[in-house]
Amino acid sequence: MQDILVRSATVNDIAHIMDIEHESFCENVHEDITVFRDRITTFPDGFLVLEVAGHVCGYISSEIWNYSENVREDMFYLGHSITSVHDATGSELYVSSIGILKKYRGKGYGKLLFSELSSKVTEKYNISSMILIVSVQWMPAKKIYESDGFRETKRIHGFFNDMANSDAIVMRKYL
Repeated sequence: MQDILVRSATVNDIAHIMDIEHESFCENVHEDITVFRDRITTFPDGFLVLEVAGHVCGYISSEIWNYSENVREDMFYLGHSITSVHDATGSELYVSSIGILKKYRGKGYGKLLFSELSSKVTEKYNISSMILIVSVQWMPAKKIYESDGFRETKRIHGFFNDMANSDAIVMRKYL
């Protein structure tokens, strides 16, 4: 059995996080290094990495928002600044990104990261709901979110700048 550790990310993890990001998403969909640096420094409780045998092979990042029934689409935009939307007194956790290196997928590590993030943040902050987006192209991920209690609330047409200009599915879960 390999040693598995989920811990808060630090800026020293950026190179590994960027490797995971580039392997997990197509060029027009991955985030910039400055976005990840800002997420780590602004909300360290909401950015976790997964280590297997001492190697960083996954990450999950998040932000706390003020709850709104009708979330503005621009809040989800790729490259948005966490500092413009994050509010530690808010009640909704936005899971902004999750990535796992390909050779570690299918082992339950994504669910582990998701569970650890949810536990850590909801224990410390007054969170009553979680929200995320997923591409219509990523049906396996959508099924994982649905199995965890997330429900589709709306779609954003042509949101992802991938080859198909895929729609985004906004999913929310009440705690």
